Amino acid sequence: MSYKAIIISSDDLKKTIPDYLPSKASEFHELSARMADKQFKNMLVETSRPKVILMNGGSASGKTEFMVSHLSNKNAIIVDTTLPSIEGARIKIEKSMKYNKIVELYSVMPDNLARAFTVFLHRDRIFPATHFYRTHSNSRMTLLWIARNYPHIKINIIESQFSEGMDMIFSVIKFKNRNGLIKYLEDIQLSEDAIIKATISEG
Repeated sequence: MSYKAIIISSDDLKKTIPDYLPSKASEFHELSARMADKQFKNMLVETSRPKVILMNGGSASGKTEFMVSHLSNKNAIIVDTTLPSIEGARIKIEKSMKYNKIVELYSVMPDNLARAFTVFLHRDRIFPATHFYRTHSNSRMTLLWIARNYPHIKINIIESQFSEGMDMIFSVIKFKNRNGLIKYLEDIQLSEDAIIKATISEG
């Protein structure tokens, strides 16, 4: 049976706000995030979808592209988010569990942070560079916390990269067990300063 996922995206919700312009996206980010949270709460109550899929990963990592190409036919509520904070992730997970939803995560990691940063700088939605550094650092920290504290939640790690023709391609990173996943997540933790250095050294 084919399904169409319910997708909750703060970026899409920005477009519904009067006077929104992509060049001023950062000014509308807080409001659209609150709108997405409200829509998520409503969908938990109003729909019988059995699963909640939380996206994870820094800005311009390829999350939305992966979601559209690989997850849009899932019988699920999908939250297109970076998961930038532990508390925000905890609230989403606990609310989902309250309504007996199965929670699953898809984290998209760019193979090259400098390339992802270049994509970030050339998008229509304008955010300061600090947004890129913060989301890439915090999303990794949040993901590690989830892996340690919610062992029953399935976490899928997807590596994004560009082909020679500049098409985005995705590869699943597999682990023998949960400990292997946690070790991987521990090894990729980066501070904002380290993200800045990576955007330079990998370029």
